[in-house]
Amino acid sequence: MKQARLKQPLALVIVSIAFCFIVLLGGYWTQSASNSIVHQKSSILNGLSRSQASALERRLASAFTSAKIMSYEVELHNGDSPWFDSYANRLIESIGGIENIQLAPNGIIEKIYPLAGNETAIGLDIINSTPYHETTQQAIITKKMIAIGPVPLVQGGVAVITRAPIYLNQGQDNESFWGLASTLVYLDDLIDATQLKELEQDGYQYELWRPHNDKVERVTLSSSAESLGELRSSSQLVLPVGTWTLTISQNIADELASNQFKGYSVSVIIGFLLSIALYALLIQPLRLSKLVKEKTAALEDLAYRDPLTSLPNRRYLQDNLPNTLYKNQLRSRISAFIYFDLDNFKRINDTVGHDIGDQVLVIIAERLNALKGISDQVVRLGGDEFGILLGDIKSTEEAEAFATKILKSVHNPIKFNQREFTLSTSLGIAMIPEHGYDLVTIMQNADMALYHAKQLGKNQYSLYTESMKVNTYNTIKAEDDLSQALRNQEFVLYYQPQFDLQTNRVIGAEALVRWNHPDKGLIFPNEFIPVAEKTGQIVELGHWVIETGIAYLAERKKAGLSDILLHINLASQQLADPRFVSHVEKLLIQYQVPARQLGFEITETDILEDIKLAKSLLQTLKQMGICIAIDDFGTGYSSLAQLKNLPVDLLKIDRHFVRDITEDENDRNIVEAIIAMAHKLNIKVLAEGIETRQQWQMLADFQCDFGQGFYVSRAVSAEDFNKAPPIVHHDQET
Repeated sequence: MKQARLKQPLALVIVSIAFCFIVLLGGYWTQSASNSIVHQKSSILNGLSRSQASALERRLASAFTSAKIMSYEVELHNGDSPWFDSYANRLIESIGGIENIQLAPNGIIEKIYPLAGNETAIGLDIINSTPYHETTQQAIITKKMIAIGPVPLVQGGVAVITRAPIYLNQGQDNESFWGLASTLVYLDDLIDATQLKELEQDGYQYELWRPHNDKVERVTLSSSAESLGELRSSSQLVLPVGTWTLTISQNIADELASNQFKGYSVSVIIGFLLSIALYALLIQPLRLSKLVKEKTAALEDLAYRDPLTSLPNRRYLQDNLPNTLYKNQLRSRISAFIYFDLDNFKRINDTVGHDIGDQVLVIIAERLNALKGISDQVVRLGGDEFGILLGDIKSTEEAEAFATKILKSVHNPIKFNQREFTLSTSLGIAMIPEHGYDLVTIMQNADMALYHAKQLGKNQYSLYTESMKVNTYNTIKAEDDLSQALRNQEFVLYYQPQFDLQTNRVIGAEALVRWNHPDKGLIFPNEFIPVAEKTGQIVELGHWVIETGIAYLAERKKAGLSDILLHINLASQQLADPRFVSHVEKLLIQYQVPARQLGFEITETDILEDIKLAKSLLQTLKQMGICIAIDDFGTGYSSLAQLKNLPVDLLKIDRHFVRDITEDENDRNIVEAIIAMAHKLNIKVLAEGIETRQQWQMLADFQCDFGQGFYVSRAVSAEDFNKAPPIVHHDQET
């Protein structure tokens, strides 16, 4: 009993000590948990501010750069601006995020695109009559692009406006100020393009601000209704007009207070549970610390890693490449950036689905990782675009050798689910520091080199040169001219007769497109078709040719003229257009023209680009009743085995074989053999380039079915074709 009494005070002391210890430990844990929450929230805020700043930076940088582009265009045209609407439309469509673009000669706004809704701004003097005239005059004096805002607009709304001063004959004695080019971005639309409003609804606060152009204070562009909290994170937006800052915060004082109250309460309660409570309190901070580390690592991984291929992403490249380049510069290292994408990868997604396409991208990523060295870095830039930074190389030749390895690795067939895919890639190489030190310049130059590689025919690499900038501009100019020609309906169709060599009757025609240029006159296809094919506009132009040709057949029928078979040339890009067949069907129904009056001509080379796709498409067209012709036969690389498997109705013998047929025995033998071979395969034959009666007679003796050439007629307008007289041979004239 005495021992029990002795033990009782001791037990009370132990329990009291344990209780005090656990309460103290619980207080420490509560404070540690609060610090962990603060750290976790800070990590989340850092990730949010970086991601939202990146979204704003991309949108604003593109919009601001467009003002500078517009100023260059005005300088190029020596102040004339009839091109403004079409060019501004192209800029807005290609860049995005721009509400309108303005030109203000001598500071007076004269042109706005789009004009609808902005009419009240026309005639506004932005140099003298606006609250920001001092800033605008500063831009004119310094010849630098500036941004002003937030600006209440006379046409309504609040916006950020970029103004780029335009000087004609810069650097010359007759240099003169022309005016200002401006781009306008509505602040509400800019913020709506991010997740800032959603974050505000979730309890976050934000503020987007910029330094004042000529004062120390800063200018708030947009902010949440609630002021910034104590816990905040800021990220900078590096723009052509300076550095702006986005700050995102969150008020967590109530959350921390609640957490501390609960922690201390739990500590007191659990203190009574002695060792069990002590054990639980000891391991709880460890669990929380591990959870915080896992969450932080997950956020970093999410921000910097591509979820599909597990490669570093574009954001990783943007954040880490500058530091890598700086270290390489200190060590006098030569580096290279290779920018590339997979040729025609969209076809895989369109034909077998995005799931298979994603698996193909994963395999390509694994192959690229296997090629890289210790100092190299592979990144997925988005879609089917990849980049490789060669961190330490000795020469340009080493970069080109690595590019060759990529070409071979990508071209190696991929076998997946009993299917085999053979891919190719086009690569652009920019050397560092020769072609730039900063990320933007390096990627722009590598992208231009990539575009040049695609122009050369894809499945190859191209090293950046300064001339590529000029070529890129010329390509954009040519594409713009073609687009304008399509909009202005400057193209016309001419028709060259096709005739039966046995009956002397015109049985059809080949439709040949001409460009009736307002300044240069009639331009032949060899001058603009290559540009249309390179820029992808050949599909739109081809649609116009098909519809115009079918409409012409309908007009002939309405006028009571005899039926003819009209042949229209197809390009390889049209064969790859998934909407091509439905487009043709729709036009035949719309104009009530029988399919048997329509024929399509395609060269051997275009067929061989994707013979499986070509065979399937041509078979569908033939089943509709459309005549399928192989154009320029004998100049390509087709074989008899391929020819017999293609749904061909007509072979067109190239004019080079017909030209010397009456003098050259080899040409005669080749032509006679082609005709005999085609007839054995139940294929009709048409000879191109007939210019003499002797050529006609010899081809007729060889049992050639049809002909085409200057002997009967050059390509003529629809009106002249309809009025053409019957064929009369010169030896039959009396």
